[in-house]
Amino acid sequence: MGFPIFEGTLQRMNEGPSPLPDREDDRTDHVQRFEAMLSRNDHYFFDVEEFELIIEHYLDNNEPKKARQVLDYAHKQHPGSVDLLFCEAQVLMGMGRLNRALEVLDSIAKLEPYNEDVHLHKAGIHSQLRNYRKAIEHYRKALELAEEGLDDIYLDLAFEHENCEQFDEAIGCLKKALEVNPENEAVLYELAYCYDLAEAHEASVVFFRHFTNEHPYSFVAWYNLGNALAKLGRLEESNNALDLCLAIEEEFSSAYFSKARNLLQQGSYEEAIACYQETLNIDGPQAVTFSYIGECFEKMERYEQALIHYDQALALDPNWVDAWIGRGVVKDYQGRLVEAIKDLEQAVRISPDTGDGWFYLANALARAERWEAGIQAYERLNSMEPENLEGWLDHADLMMHLKGPEAALAKLREGELVHKLTPRYKYRMASYLLRCGRQQQALLELEEALMADHAGHAQLLEHHPEAAAMPQVMHLIELYKR
Repeated sequence: MGFPIFEGTLQRMNEGPSPLPDREDDRTDHVQRFEAMLSRNDHYFFDVEEFELIIEHYLDNNEPKKARQVLDYAHKQHPGSVDLLFCEAQVLMGMGRLNRALEVLDSIAKLEPYNEDVHLHKAGIHSQLRNYRKAIEHYRKALELAEEGLDDIYLDLAFEHENCEQFDEAIGCLKKALEVNPENEAVLYELAYCYDLAEAHEASVVFFRHFTNEHPYSFVAWYNLGNALAKLGRLEESNNALDLCLAIEEEFSSAYFSKARNLLQQGSYEEAIACYQETLNIDGPQAVTFSYIGECFEKMERYEQALIHYDQALALDPNWVDAWIGRGVVKDYQGRLVEAIKDLEQAVRISPDTGDGWFYLANALARAERWEAGIQAYERLNSMEPENLEGWLDHADLMMHLKGPEAALAKLREGELVHKLTPRYKYRMASYLLRCGRQQQALLELEEALMADHAGHAQLLEHHPEAAAMPQVMHLIELYKR
């Protein structure tokens, strides 16, 4: 659960923090007074802070030209104000004139060489220009000058390291931010996200385990620990961490959602539904939640209830692809093949890059004997997700059904670059080679598969039962038996 890589710094610079209620009221009063002045063609006095609030209002409402008008008026009343020069840089940023904004900041730096805000603004502009290394340089200078807000500067610096795919450096910055302020939840979330980007799940577990020992009431840390454990397949430990998170923060829907995902994987479908229901109680109706509840009912073979929940997801979001796929799969299970194909076709129409949609659609089309459409769907899947072994195996089986084992063998070999070291791929290759009468080649493939996964030989015998009557095949299986 990370923050967007490119947006963190710029959002803070361009939008600023959300105004407090009193500040918002003040801002509205000042804006109304300024607009009244313009409508009357009059001249009122505003102090610098009031001008800042009015400019902030127009920038927040994406009206940089109006902000520019205010700024020009402000410069006349307060010539030489450094605060208004900062406003000018922000207005220029809002107008997309980034290089001109840098020039304004350079002029401020000459007046106030030790002002960290100059470097913070410059860093934000360089980030927007995707000159991340320059942004890193300015954030580091800001850290040298700043006396407060160091945790947020470290967070911004981490974003830039992420943009450069320097995940170790980003993680280091985020840890320093937590040393400054261990209660900064944004940093805790970003650190978990950064560990995910680096695929350092073990390191994530170690860090958040240590952090929760020192800060046992940090519900975000328990949540991150639970997610990291889940990624390592340690689902019971993950559930325990998430339970501790919920003991601290009872209304934290994300923790219920993560626990529900674990329970779904564990086959505890009723418990998973109960957790998903909690997220609905907290957050209200969500398409993703109804879709997952539908999947739970689908796994329990309670197909009508599954369809009801998939339909609820689609009522909230007609383009929710997972629900269209779920409907298609359930209707296929119910023997409603024609309807299933329509739903799966809708799924790939909405999202042409969804591998699951093409996989289930290809499978359904093949069983409906729509051979050409089925082959095209498998080809789309193979090119889009060559790592999907099931797609290659099913495609090859379809070719065997239509054109024989040689065609199946040729199709399977197209996926060799990705799957040649996978035992399941080798067992299937051995099956086709045996069917083609190429016994020596088949035995070589079989031997390699047996060395990697002896128990997997059942896949060969299931796919090609005649192999059980071949003495050399059975001798080789017995030879590698441990």
